[in-house]
Amino acid sequence: MSQQNVEAVRTAFEAYNRGDLDTAVADFAPDCEYISTGALPGFRGVSRGPEGYKEFVGWLREEFDDARIDVDELVEAGDRVLASITLCGRGRRSGVATTWSMWQVWTLRGGKFVRGQGFTNKGEALEAAGLEE
Repeated sequence: MSQQNVEAVRTAFEAYNRGDLDTAVADFAPDCEYISTGALPGFRGVSRGPEGYKEFVGWLREEFDDARIDVDELVEAGDRVLASITLCGRGRRSGVATTWSMWQVWTLRGGKFVRGQGFTNKGEALEAAGLEE
């Protein structure tokens, strides 16, 4: 199942990049929780369920032209997937191209996303995924 989990995560990112948020969260369990990194002002805490996550990630498309998430690496870790990603976009108001590197750990059960957490520190993400550098 673990390779299927990696593909589910990849598919969700691809759907986000197409602007299809409904497909991006199609495999989210109704009670899925996503814990943000807390690094972005106004985006702290826990998003609950597919709609809560869509609201959380929708800000990128609202604030940035050409918003996308580049997947740098996906690492299988049993029922977890470690995602190394780069958020990219050009500020609508500033016109400045911006990128942020971050990591996410997604937990899937029975093909459904049940938990996600964002990290600004690779070591913390590796630990949360049960991996070592």
